[in-house]
Amino acid sequence: MLTALIALGIFATILLFLQGCVLLHRMMSPRGTDHAVERIQKWSAPEGAAQLNIVRKESLSDIPWLHDLLIKMRRFQPLRLLHRQADCRVPLGIFVLATPLLVLGALLIALSMRQPLLLALLLAAVLGALPAGYLYWLKSQRMAKFERQLPEALELVSRAIRAGHALSVGLKLVGEEAADPIGIEFKRVFDEMSMGVALPQALQNMTDRLGCMDLRFFVTSVLVQRETGGNLAEIIDSLAGMIRKRFELLLKVRALSAEGRFSGIILLGLPIVVGFLLYEMNPEYMGLLFTDPIGQNLVMVGSFLMVTGAIILNRMVAIKV
Repeated sequence: MLTALIALGIFATILLFLQGCVLLHRMMSPRGTDHAVERIQKWSAPEGAAQLNIVRKESLSDIPWLHDLLIKMRRFQPLRLLHRQADCRVPLGIFVLATPLLVLGALLIALSMRQPLLLALLLAAVLGALPAGYLYWLKSQRMAKFERQLPEALELVSRAIRAGHALSVGLKLVGEEAADPIGIEFKRVFDEMSMGVALPQALQNMTDRLGCMDLRFFVTSVLVQRETGGNLAEIIDSLAGMIRKRFELLLKVRALSAEGRFSGIILLGLPIVVGFLLYEMNPEYMGLLFTDPIGQNLVMVGSFLMVTGAIILNRMVAIKV
């Protein structure tokens, strides 16, 4: 039974690896002129060709059945939103295919080394979570940069309104002058408005894509001002000032909690460094932790406790402002 399972896993791993190589070749290879000629001929057809569709289409995978699966299944909706917020150029299908590939590879490696089943499952779970973790990291980096750019963008919109321009012109200026990612998002709002989308809907689409609380404050202020009236430039200036003060307080809190965070890093890395040094000094003494079943159980329990302690320490020093 175990031999059949290993053989099936090797076959699936090779199949997924070949499919990944094909997709990578398609992504890296330049587009041929034949495809361009076919598209030009299709668009220039007088009557028989279909009309052009100006609606933005999301390409989740180059594989048709995988693209349809990601579009239709609701379970993949949070992953699609995460991929969109991360603004990753790699198609989502690559991450979906990489997850089972890493899981099977980890199981095969662990079973071939005659490791316990629990350790093999733990290694498979860690490697299988790497694609989603990478998307989360990209999202956090992009959202942090967006929040840092937001006060300057709001001040640019406020100056455009004080100069007598409409709000849409201010959004266009941010899209043209500001760096990514805030420039891309505001330019997308202006493009949607140019295509006929109402301003409230375009702003709501941006908040749904990003999920930034400060951006929701800006959108709510704009929508309330359109209903009740008032000086929009002053409202935006006060909002930008509030965001700047919040960042100043956040930096102050991070400076005060630096000692706790540094202590957590030391407590987490000290056992690993000491264990590595002891293994270099006496391999036979430390080798029992990896060869003896009791030592393997101690390593798994210790690793679990270290990860739990790191999470607790991170929550203790992570103060939300």
